[in-house]
Amino acid sequence: KGTFFRVIRTLYSFFPVSMILITLCIIFSAAVSSIPSLFMQKVIALIETHAADGAWDVAFRAIAPLLALLAALYVIALLANFAYNRAMAVVTQKLLYKMRGEMFERMQKLPISYFDTHKNGDIMSYYTNDIDTLRQMISSAVPQCIQSAITIVVVFVFMLVISPILTGI
Repeated sequence: KGTFFRVIRTLYSFFPVSMILITLCIIFSAAVSSIPSLFMQKVIALIETHAADGAWDVAFRAIAPLLALLAALYVIALLANFAYNRAMAVVTQKLLYKMRGEMFERMQKLPISYFDTHKNGDIMSYYTNDIDTLRQMISSAVPQCIQSAITIVVVFVFMLVISPILTGI
């Protein structure tokens, strides 16, 4: 938990504007991915209304705007998803470049005895394995955690809107 929030603080301190835009894109993408269930409820209600009298052309005219709106939202969500993935890749690479530079500067200040008591492989693993693990966390885990949290909140709000009693149960 502490490491996760430290990484988030570091990202926002180095890239405040980019991270705000990335967060907004993630929020929008997560919210739109939760919307289809509401649209399906409205589409099914319209079909049930018009199925009894067999007026399928009237049902289609009522459903078409909903489907067009849903398609437009999906296209915008796809663009937002692409934008945040692309921006996150750039932010991740720039952050890792800075962190490697900081690690190298600190390594230069270490006493010679440190290098005598540690294997070369141990020292180099900090540059490769640990930084690569951090890259995976920043590029994948952080956005996924944010997106999952937003999806849970949006679905919970939809549940409250649809049926507060059932949500409580």
